[in-house]
Amino acid sequence: MPDSQIHIQASQDGRRYALNVEAVDGGHQVELVGCDADGQVLLDWRGTLPAAADLGVLARLLTAAAAVTGVPAPRPAATVAQQRARHANAARPWTAADDERLAELAAQPGTTIPDLMREFGRSRGAIRARLEKKVPGCSLLQRPAVVAP
Repeated sequence: MPDSQIHIQASQDGRRYALNVEAVDGGHQVELVGCDADGQVLLDWRGTLPAAADLGVLARLLTAAAAVTGVPAPRPAATVAQQRARHANAARPWTAADDERLAELAAQPGTTIPDLMREFGRSRGAIRARLEKKVPGCSLLQRPAVVAP
């Protein structure tokens, strides 16, 4: 079986979701995680679907369930102008100086993602993505522990 993975992220109303699917022998390893704007875990589900499971059919079932339960349809993506109204540097390239400053600030005790958002004029997702790329293992990227009831 070829090694294949899918990583999809989405956000809506301050909530951020990630879906990771990896082909494994005999099926698909699936991870679905969701957090609110403060990083509190809203959803943490992991499981394995057998190879015979048709992911396309499952996606259609979930979409139909969302429609029946009154979940609103996804909003269209914001334009760059709309993004920049909230985050001045949205969709602008990062510079080497930005990367150095990001690593420096992220290493300082007490720094938060919202601090970095203000400093760089970028969204939470942009800050997290750049930290993942340029400062792997940064403590700001750690998921909160999920406590079982």
